[in-house]
Amino acid sequence: MHEFGVTKSLVDLCNQEAKKNRIEKVHKIHLRVGRFTGFSPDSIQFYFEHLKVNTRCSAAYIVFEEVPIKILCNDCQKISEIEEPVLLCPNCGSDEIDLISGREFSVTSIEGE
Repeated sequence: MHEFGVTKSLVDLCNQEAKKNRIEKVHKIHLRVGRFTGFSPDSIQFYFEHLKVNTRCSAAYIVFEEVPIKILCNDCQKISEIEEPVLLCPNCGSDEIDLISGREFSVTSIEGE
């Protein structure tokens, strides 16, 4: 259900940016979604279809870019791509890691006229 709130914010942001940049119709929204956010692109798309009605985004579609979860191991210093929920270094098994990608949730561009 978290997707409803972020999708509402997404539609609001895109409408505000479109208005500010004199875009009457948004056609495409490029969205980066990190896997560690837990957000489902399918759920975001579902809510988007309902929330975009009667807005500048009514004809728009979302292009999703999924960002993998990457960690830096503080023990062996290797960068690895991992699957959640196992937050361990796949090289040495250490749990002394820093998350370096996977939390992203951002609009990278809005296209329209």
